[in-house]
Amino acid sequence: MRTVAACFGGLITLFSLVAVVDAAESHCQEQEQVIFSCSLGEKTVSVCASNDFSANSGYLQYRFGPLDMLELSFPTVNDASAPATQFIQARSLMFAGGGGGYLRFINGWYHYIVYTAIGKGWGTKDGVAVQRKHQLIANLECQDVPVSEISTEFFTRAGLSIDRNEFEIPGLD
Repeated sequence: MRTVAACFGGLITLFSLVAVVDAAESHCQEQEQVIFSCSLGEKTVSVCASNDFSANSGYLQYRFGPLDMLELSFPTVNDASAPATQFIQARSLMFAGGGGGYLRFINGWYHYIVYTAIGKGWGTKDGVAVQRKHQLIANLECQDVPVSEISTEFFTRAGLSIDRNEFEIPGLD
């Protein structure tokens, strides 16, 4: 389900679009939840969660690459030395006539930021931005309508900490 904000005469209305995703259209397995997924052309970005994912259990993982050959998954699901939420931060975004949110996956100097947003005058922006030492090195926009559960409600249920580094969606100058 994707939550979308629309502005009608100054009144912001939230409504949901339901999108059904087959596990084959994402990097998520059949027994996992698809938190976010979209095609970037030849590659796909997905955020997958175990069915028991919450603030106290399960896992949340960033996955990237062609559907038939995963290039990156982070954090490692089997790493019991630290909770996955230690590597993941989230934040809601507010825009005129809309809003959005993102998940920041922190892997040392590299940050993978999966985002979704809508705003008056520019429409929707969805994709993944890659930063190295807080500098943008890549921004890959979704080529289709993403499946997204990214929302304040999800952040709260997952027990994710609020990202202290502000992220600005590339191209919204």
